[in-house]
Amino acid sequence: MRMKTLITILLRATGLHTMLVSYHRWRLRIACGLMKRFGSDTHMPVWCSARATRHQRALQRLGFLLEREFALAHRVISDREIYRAFCDSMRARFPDDYWSCSCAANGKRVTVIAPPAQMSEWQRFLCEYDQVA
Repeated sequence: MRMKTLITILLRATGLHTMLVSYHRWRLRIACGLMKRFGSDTHMPVWCSARATRHQRALQRLGFLLEREFALAHRVISDREIYRAFCDSMRARFPDDYWSCSCAANGKRVTVIAPPAQMSEWQRFLCEYDQVA
């Protein structure tokens, strides 16, 4: 049995898994609030994003969040205005704070970190977005 599997079984059996997920969800919400307060769509203080990233990674290790990459075939997220419009669309479609999304430098790949139950909706959203305008 792999060590990671053993740790997961022990965390679930002792109830620590639920407590850890709750703690990191709470801290991620706080970090997201700080990001909204001190950052913008195009600029984020390092200390602010580092807090969110730390709790997001913990939630990934606990299985509460997954990371998935999507390719855009027809549309490119190429400049500041297009990126802002894309961000506004995401926030409207996914109002909770448990997800994050980043775009590759070429604008053709989008990486999403979100709860597993949301991934099919993210795929649908990105397919709709990728339709030729």
